[in-house]
Amino acid sequence: MNFGFLVSKASDNVTRPSVRVLWVAALVCSTAAQASDGSCISAGRLDSDGRWAPQFQAVRLLDEAGRTLATRSKTDLSQVRGVELSEPALLSICTGERGLTREDQAGTKSPVPAAKPGRLVVDGVGYAKLKTGGELVELKVQILAEQVVMITR
Repeated sequence: MNFGFLVSKASDNVTRPSVRVLWVAALVCSTAAQASDGSCISAGRLDSDGRWAPQFQAVRLLDEAGRTLATRSKTDLSQVRGVELSEPALLSICTGERGLTREDQAGTKSPVPAAKPGRLVVDGVGYAKLKTGGELVELKVQILAEQVVMITR
């Protein structure tokens, strides 16, 4: 059972303002759950030789002192302790070493959680294998509910 189903059923029996309250409450719970689960953002891609190909421009990697970290390879990424975002970054559940699966279904556009621009603490770096070669660089971030914004994609 999904949230859309619950809202459509609720709207049959409840007035519109109550449905809005239910939707907002579910959104807050979903955002809090997303923030507490292993939340990751993508920082870029490594080619099959372990070099950046490319790093996302809106993501600036930081070292322990909060300074910009020059990274050119996978080994440099072990020093990442923070990230500064200049625009919202989609949040996802950390994939880790598992390969990514491609979903061919194009769904309707809907709100999804994203990290707001600003600085976040990085707990770890993961490398999700890509089917086309190389790896997606995932940053496991510490994020609070007030640092999450919903965007439509």
